[in-house]
Amino acid sequence: MKKIIALISAFLLTSTSMPNLQVSAEEIKGDINSDCKFDIADVVSLQKWLLTESDAKFADWQAGDLYEDNKINVLDLCVMKEKLISEEVTSNEVYVENTDELKNALKSAKAGDEIILAEGEYVYSGDTPKGYMFTSSADGTEENPIIIRSENPEKPAILSGSSTSENYVLDISGDWWKIKDLKVTNAQKGIILDNSNHTEIINCEVYNIGSEGIHFRDNSSYCLAENCYVHDTGVVSPGYGEAVYVGSAESTSGYGHDCHYNTIKNCKLGPNVAAEHVDIKEYTIGTTVENCTFDGKGMSGENYAKSFVNIKGNDCVIRNNVGYRNGCTAIQRAFEQNNVVDGWGQNATVYGNKVYMDTATNALGKKMYFLNAWDCSATVWDNFMAYDDDLFSVDNEDDHWNYYNCNLLTYGNK
Repeated sequence: MKKIIALISAFLLTSTSMPNLQVSAEEIKGDINSDCKFDIADVVSLQKWLLTESDAKFADWQAGDLYEDNKINVLDLCVMKEKLISEEVTSNEVYVENTDELKNALKSAKAGDEIILAEGEYVYSGDTPKGYMFTSSADGTEENPIIIRSENPEKPAILSGSSTSENYVLDISGDWWKIKDLKVTNAQKGIILDNSNHTEIINCEVYNIGSEGIHFRDNSSYCLAENCYVHDTGVVSPGYGEAVYVGSAESTSGYGHDCHYNTIKNCKLGPNVAAEHVDIKEYTIGTTVENCTFDGKGMSGENYAKSFVNIKGNDCVIRNNVGYRNGCTAIQRAFEQNNVVDGWGQNATVYGNKVYMDTATNALGKKMYFLNAWDCSATVWDNFMAYDDDLFSVDNEDDHWNYYNCNLLTYGNK
């Protein structure tokens, strides 16, 4: 063994550039024996060559230069082994047509799986551990995420609970998932991510939900909700009926609070979202809400819900959204920051937003502010508001207190 290690070390230290041979345009990286495929045989061939075994040979050294330093040595062998392992994880399509098949597919999911749902409704039945119905804790990877999607996005599969007063429809507690083209309905909560990182929820409709529609929870970070339509939430508990909920309140125990750098983009939120369209809790960092449309019709005003977005985390970006109050008297300002915990609710960036607020005076007889953010720092620019006429800019510093009830406000630049 010592002799082998010494040989490899010596080769690594003394290897020189290889001859500049002609390489075919059809070269497959790693295919040093030129049999038109990259597999374990190429790894064995290179290993033998590095150990100067008598039967070692290969036809195309440049295909083996995976470290890309114009040399062949043990570094290329290491990269080759990593490449072989990663390529062994291949996509596995799993077709499901009923509830039991879906439950089994989620239970046995692994990196690279693509769970494809036939058209129809999948109504959960059976035991629900922790109230989770359709659930999985499997991890995908960046290269091989786990995908769950409808076979036909034009006719999405429907995942359904049995009552809006209990249970969660879909709970994912693994990393690197893509949840696409589904409808989720008829439970206490819709789609919940628990300790799930780098998971994407794309083109899903969540509706008729007792509390919140989509929740990034329990240390779930770098996740995405994109092109989703969330409406009719909080039908049982209006004060907890957010469309999208990020993190957990300080008073909540049992869940990690570090839900960072999550993004909500290109989503249609409302009507009949009983609480805020997006609620960003304390202890979260870097949430982005962009290019979304908020329909205020049906907001309840319960549990202090009075704006499209409530910001309690730090370093949030709220940009290029459009909000419509639509006569909802519960909405008393467009956006809001709150310093619930000392040091939090700070450093928001709010720009490029347009809000149609119907009136200059809210239901309490106070000004209809664009942003209410006392003792919370924010930088703003290029924001517009309308009362009952056309949009107008709210970013003239001389009019600061007409539109921004914020004592730590900074006006930025485009």
